[in-house]
Amino acid sequence: MLNLNLLDERQELSLPDQYNDLSGKTLLVTGAAGFIGGALFKRLMEYQLDVVGTVLYEEEAIQLREKGYRVKVLDLASDECWDDILQGIDVVFNIAALFQEVENTEAMFRKVNVDGTLKLLKVAEKAGVERFVHCSTVGVHGHVKQIPCTEETPYNPMDEYHRTKLEGELAVLKYAKTLANDGMIVTVNRPAMVYGPGDVRMMKLFKAIHSGKFMMIGSGEVLAHLGYIDDQVDSLVLSGVGPREKIHLEAFNIASSRPVTLNELSKYIADAANVKLSKIKIPVFPVWLAGLLCEIICRPIGVKPPIFRRRVGFFTHNRAFDLSKAENLLDYHSKMDAKEGVKITLDWYKEKDLL
Repeated sequence: MLNLNLLDERQELSLPDQYNDLSGKTLLVTGAAGFIGGALFKRLMEYQLDVVGTVLYEEEAIQLREKGYRVKVLDLASDECWDDILQGIDVVFNIAALFQEVENTEAMFRKVNVDGTLKLLKVAEKAGVERFVHCSTVGVHGHVKQIPCTEETPYNPMDEYHRTKLEGELAVLKYAKTLANDGMIVTVNRPAMVYGPGDVRMMKLFKAIHSGKFMMIGSGEVLAHLGYIDDQVDSLVLSGVGPREKIHLEAFNIASSRPVTLNELSKYIADAANVKLSKIKIPVFPVWLAGLLCEIICRPIGVKPPIFRRRVGFFTHNRAFDLSKAENLLDYHSKMDAKEGVKITLDWYKEKDLL
C-alpha cells in the first residue's frame, strides 16, 4: 500500500506534448491507494487533468478527499453495480488487484483478479469508455528460462497471484477481441518489480541491509529486473495515449534499465547505506520449507504468514526482460538505472524514518 501522505506532496506540472490526448478527458485510476495506482493518480493530478480514483475502503476515500482528490470506493470482489463509477469516464487505468494477501484463498484471488477485472471491463465498454489500460505483472512469466524474456516467452506463473493475474489479462484480451474495430482500445501493462519512494514491499530488503543484518539466501547470482516507480508511471500514461494500431490488444513487459544480479543489487543498497555486506549465504531449501510451513499453519486461520514462498522466490527466480516491444510500439524509454534509483529510494526511507 502507498503511504497516503505521499499524496500531500504533489506539485503542478506541465502536460508533456506526448500526453496531450489526455487533455479534456476524464480519467479513472483504480487502486489509487496502492503504490503504483497512487503514484499514477498523483502524476495525473500534477498534470492538472480531470482524474477520479477508486480505493477499497471508505476511510481511505475520506483521507484522500480531504487532500482535494476525487475518490470513490470500489471493491472488485463485490457484486454491486458499478455503472455510476464508470459514467462519464474516457480512460480507465485498472491498477487494483489482490496482491500480497497470501492468507486469502485462490478462489478469492480469482474473484478479484479475474472476475472483478472482467466485470469492470464490460461495464467500461457499456459506459462508452474509449481506452482501458489493464495492469498485470511480468510474474505471468514466473521463473524465466529464456533470458531476456519477451512478451512471447511461454507463461510460467508460480503462485495464485501470478496465476490469477495471467487469467485476468487473458480474459481481458479475449473479450477485447470481440469489440468493434473502432471500439474501446485495450492494452495490458506488465510491471516488473516496482520500487522507489512510497514502496514498502522492497523496504524490508533495504532495512535488512541498512541494519547490517542481511545475509543472502542462495548464491545471489539470480537476475532481478527492477522498475523504478517514475518509469512505471510513464509507461502507464503512454498506454493511455498510444495509437490504436500499435497498442490495441497488446501486452507490454515494463522495467527500468538493465537487469542486475541480487549480489549487485544488495551492493548498491549497502553502498548507499555505507554499510558492509555479510559474506554468509543461507541455503535456499530450509527457508523455502519454513515459508511452506508458515503458509500451511497461517492460511486456514486467515493470518498473514511471517514468511512465505513467494518472498523466497525473490532469491531463486530469474527476472530479465527484453523491453524492445515497449520501446518500439509504446515509445517507452527508461530514465532510471538501478544504482541511482536505489540511492534515491534509500534516501527517501531515511527521510521518512523508515529505516
